[in-house]
Amino acid sequence: MTKNNKTSTLQGLLEGATNIQNTSSSDPNFKVWKNKVEKNLLKIFGKDSIELRDFIRLKFFYNPAIFTLGSDFTREHREYFKRDLDFLLKSLASYIEEINEWEEDDEAINNGRLPSKVFISHASSDAKYVEEIIDLLENIGLNSNQIFCSSFEGYGIDLGDNFLEAIKREINDSVLVLFVLSKNFYDSPICLCEMGATWVKSTQHIPILIPPFDFSDIKGVIPLTQGFKINDSKKWNLLKQKIETDFKLSPIDLSAWERKRDKALQIIDDLVK
Repeated sequence: MTKNNKTSTLQGLLEGATNIQNTSSSDPNFKVWKNKVEKNLLKIFGKDSIELRDFIRLKFFYNPAIFTLGSDFTREHREYFKRDLDFLLKSLASYIEEINEWEEDDEAINNGRLPSKVFISHASSDAKYVEEIIDLLENIGLNSNQIFCSSFEGYGIDLGDNFLEAIKREINDSVLVLFVLSKNFYDSPICLCEMGATWVKSTQHIPILIPPFDFSDIKGVIPLTQGFKINDSKKWNLLKQKIETDFKLSPIDLSAWERKRDKALQIIDDLVK
């Protein structure tokens, strides 16, 4: 499905929710709509997606097993139903926003501008954070030849190679640039040169912020639309999906990914603190 087809389908599901009049999981209109949501989430995101799994977890009813004497079953059921329905509607709206932010336009895909390598632009003093980013990228499925990072051997710069010449070779239209932004980044003349060069020669840029550095601190040509903070687990899931799609990788098992992701983010949180 194209980007526009996905967003229009999700928007149609949101609009279809207006036909749900009763606050009950037994409402026929709700049942039809719920089945349509499940089928379309499967079609858009796939059977192993986080989006479909989050939907399946929703029950939309009050479990009679926890019903106690004196409880108002009808009221409890409606409260549970409304809670899960509100969560689903907000999720559908957020999926539209995320698709608009993260997915490449059909024109870009047709012109063959999908990335072949990830270029990590960062300050050398932030190498400890970048090491965790590399681990996450490799857990997603990229190999060392698909990652360029000047701080670590084996990721693009050979022993004795000219640093600036190596960077010039790597920055091109088929590179996805991850800007690892911090005060250290803006204090580095080399990073500022990289920022200008990548803006001119590459087409895809994603800023990753190291707290307490915030979006309001971003200066220069770096776009804000796809940026996220380095310890944001949800945004890492979106980046995982983007990289799997753009690099044509087989998706890693979701449970395995989340375990590895959470382990890396715990290290990052400790570094931030």
